[in-house]
Amino acid sequence: MLIIPLFITVAESCSENSSALLDQLKNNDYIFTNPVQIVFFVILIVCIIRLYLLVKECVRLARGKFNSPSQISEVLPEMALFVFVSGMAIYYVGYAYAGTADCVVTLVLRSALSAFEMFLSKSNLIGIAENCKNDPGYMLCFAFFHAAAVAVSMIFAVTCFGKRLMDYGRGMIWKFVPKKYHLNVFWGLNEKSILLARKIYQENKTGENEFTERIVFIDWPQAQEENKTGQSFSGIMGLLTYKTNAAKQLSDIKYILLRSSISPDAIDATHPEILREINLGKLERFMKRAEKTNFFILSNNEDANIHAAINLQASEAGRNASRIYCSARETKEVAILAESSKGKLQIIDDSKAAVMEFAMRKNEEGKCLAHPINFVEINHQLGCVETKKPFTAFIIGFGATGQEALRFLYEFSAFADCHGKKTPVDFHVFDNRIDEIKGELYQEIPALPLLENRHEITLHPCNAGTLEFLGQLQGLIDNLNYVVIDTGEDERNLHIATMIYEYALQHRQDGFNKFKILVRLYESGSEYKFKKVIDAYGNEHFPAMERFGSPSDIYTKKWVVDDAEKDEAVKFYEAYCRVANEEEYRPLNDRWDYEVGREQTKLLGYRRINRKLMQDRANSKHCYTKEVLLGLHDMSEIPELPSWPIKMETGNQAEKDWRCRLLNVSICEHLRWNASHLMMGYLPMSVEEAKAASNSCNERTKKHLCITDWDKLPENPDYKEYDYMVVCTTVEQYNKRKRDNDQKD
Repeated sequence: MLIIPLFITVAESCSENSSALLDQLKNNDYIFTNPVQIVFFVILIVCIIRLYLLVKECVRLARGKFNSPSQISEVLPEMALFVFVSGMAIYYVGYAYAGTADCVVTLVLRSALSAFEMFLSKSNLIGIAENCKNDPGYMLCFAFFHAAAVAVSMIFAVTCFGKRLMDYGRGMIWKFVPKKYHLNVFWGLNEKSILLARKIYQENKTGENEFTERIVFIDWPQAQEENKTGQSFSGIMGLLTYKTNAAKQLSDIKYILLRSSISPDAIDATHPEILREINLGKLERFMKRAEKTNFFILSNNEDANIHAAINLQASEAGRNASRIYCSARETKEVAILAESSKGKLQIIDDSKAAVMEFAMRKNEEGKCLAHPINFVEINHQLGCVETKKPFTAFIIGFGATGQEALRFLYEFSAFADCHGKKTPVDFHVFDNRIDEIKGELYQEIPALPLLENRHEITLHPCNAGTLEFLGQLQGLIDNLNYVVIDTGEDERNLHIATMIYEYALQHRQDGFNKFKILVRLYESGSEYKFKKVIDAYGNEHFPAMERFGSPSDIYTKKWVVDDAEKDEAVKFYEAYCRVANEEEYRPLNDRWDYEVGREQTKLLGYRRINRKLMQDRANSKHCYTKEVLLGLHDMSEIPELPSWPIKMETGNQAEKDWRCRLLNVSICEHLRWNASHLMMGYLPMSVEEAKAASNSCNERTKKHLCITDWDKLPENPDYKEYDYMVVCTTVEQYNKRKRDNDQKD
């Protein structure tokens, strides 16, 4: 750093010439009688000091504490500002002796213009007064700040175009170095895409994958940018202006940034060479060499995401991609689009993902602490749930997240008692917009009025903090097991959570035993505040209150890309095929065609296959509950699985208990299946409809023959065997995981 000695020289020069300057002032060699001139002189001194400190900081970073090139971008604007102001002050003093001293406005404008030209490596020395030119101290400052301005401009240029040069070099390596890789293309730079890209890169870096995960970001001019500056300026300056913060967050991963001419939602998918048309010919070459390509469209504009996904899916590039991941609310129309793609279009619904993430979140011991099974009394000998009190939950805020929470809790709290009946549940939903929501909700879940009549679900048209809410909290605090809070506002969510927490601390007889508060938080600042609140309450009650739903929790490789439950879900499908005596297992695409072909229309076919795929995945998610009921976590060795039907009379007491648990958990599985179908919008089939039906499910009317009690299931075919095979598959999967873990140890 050659600038440091220059600062020292300036300081020494100022010190040595201080007396000379005073003499010159006394002799009116410099006219500082104008107050504005004095202000500018003071500003100059302050700027010199501040610039000196900035350079010292750069030196400190260069000596080993420099973490990323993006740190240059952090100090660059401040350095440019101080150089500009200092240059303006220098020119102001010099011009004051060139005939314009009496017009302050002229001085300021001339000084500002000349200071700006400093960054273009131009100087206006000819306009400076002769007495200033003859002063060594003045000329030293003049030369120094011109050099500093040129240095800032060079750093600016490197910041702008350095990334492009790096990307060019990395692209050449990708092109000529043979290596198996998966290509991950992120359309747009935003928080979600950055989080997911970092997770993909970091896990690949530390894992043992034969394929290298390569990251490409696609950026494009923003509409507001084009309107203000024009396309050409946007194209030149976009890499710096789009996002210093993004560059900082991506500084520790290797990626390539490409610039498209238009946004993906405006792509003309019919164009034969769409990627080249939008300046992405390099991406096309990357895709040809990749073993697999995934597209990610994760902006906060869900409508634009869907349009982009449709356009890309229809293009040749989209057809060559393995998956297109799109962040959007999974409405009916969006679900149809996803279903018709045969699995290529994957919708990431933040609300669904938030609920399932905390539902499947595991502790260090591998236990899913959020499953309702952890909040009820279990008869471990029989493998059923006691009915001393119902599983009780509050859902505060009934937007997308609240509705998904209700679906999850209702399905996963469907337990069998010792008599084979469904254990009671008591759900209370609070939202002052309930009356507005009901119409659409009743259409999506036509069984909801029935569940309300059974007092399993109660909808309260009020918010937390009202007298009605307080009355419900007071009356149910001892029975309350579960609270899910999402009003859409982080501050409000956290306030309600602390209110309920302290009320439970004061009034709940069992303390925080079998009690949990789930708080959805959206902002990183809120997460920090939440942590401080937890720390203030102490660790003795943790995790009685937990947060969920942040982008950092949702947008991970595990949840978005890996599809951790996919392999296990396939095993449940294979078990179903064995029981049904259907043809052997089909790959997913073949299964889509087979199932769709069994219905009169594509829509009904898509509904059929989607329902079955959801059940396979639900079986995978529900494994933990079945494992707890069966007592697998406490067994050193798992007994053999008897064939169906289970014979209860033979064997010793331990064998009888094992068979009893298997039977009761099979009943529990059927109750879960019933609850799942009710939440998906299906209804029981009447006896008359069942007699006229050609199969067990009418996808047009969304009615199913098997939505009934266990002892009322048809015996031909034996539908009970399907439930038992789900339990058997759960045990087999648990044994496999246990063997794998033992081998690792």
